[in-house]
Amino acid sequence: MAIDKVNAVILAGGGSIHDRSAPDEGLNKALVGIGSRRMVNYVVNALRKSPGIAGIVLVGPESLRENFGESQGLLFAAAGASPLRSFAAGVAVLDGLPDRGGTDWVLACTGDIPFLTPEAVADFLDRCRRRDADVYYPIIPREAAEEKFPGVKRTYVRLQEGSFTGGNLFLANRRIIDECLPRAEEFIRLRKKPAALAGLVGFGILLKYLFGRLRLQEAEQRVSSLFGIRGAAVITPYSEIGVDVDKPSDLELARKLLVSMDCE
Repeated sequence: MAIDKVNAVILAGGGSIHDRSAPDEGLNKALVGIGSRRMVNYVVNALRKSPGIAGIVLVGPESLRENFGESQGLLFAAAGASPLRSFAAGVAVLDGLPDRGGTDWVLACTGDIPFLTPEAVADFLDRCRRRDADVYYPIIPREAAEEKFPGVKRTYVRLQEGSFTGGNLFLANRRIIDECLPRAEEFIRLRKKPAALAGLVGFGILLKYLFGRLRLQEAEQRVSSLFGIRGAAVITPYSEIGVDVDKPSDLELARKLLVSMDCE
């Protein structure tokens, strides 16, 4: 199915961060201030300015609705017990729209990637359009990530083609979401248990990965087989997709870079 417009679901329901300038351990991370805006505002603005985005659902606490008000054309949903359940809650809101808002494609996006730009979103969607799949996931080469954000710590996966870090977006066709959610939750639950994970993905695949011999195409094929869908890893040079704000040092970097950009 051709990808034209897509709806976006922003996951902004969980996690807090210690803000040294205004300590508040109970503040939702997405609502932490960066300059004159909340962190999630940067994400919303990037999506709004990308021509491929139709509607936007914000998933999180009621304070999100209070932050944006009712006049900005956004939809809202309460967060679920897990990120995947929150995503499902956002999708359910889209299902209530006439003709699902004109598209069956849903872009999931976390609310803690304030460096996201309209260009990064548009580039990712363009690259997705070049391949035929049900689910698309962005990966960023280590060289690109370290060139743009030197010193920022990220988790990298070593494949035959190089080292990559994952992005904080994924694009999925609505028709496969319900059937894939239970298996995806199982995968996430086992991600830090190597023995159990080997039983899920296959020992041969895990062994190849551990020795850096796993090819990207093999990983795609295994994921596709595991979930019964067509999955595609999309290599993008836009490291803004992969840099989230999890630590006080990340927040300091965001304030330094984004506030200075706003002043230009």
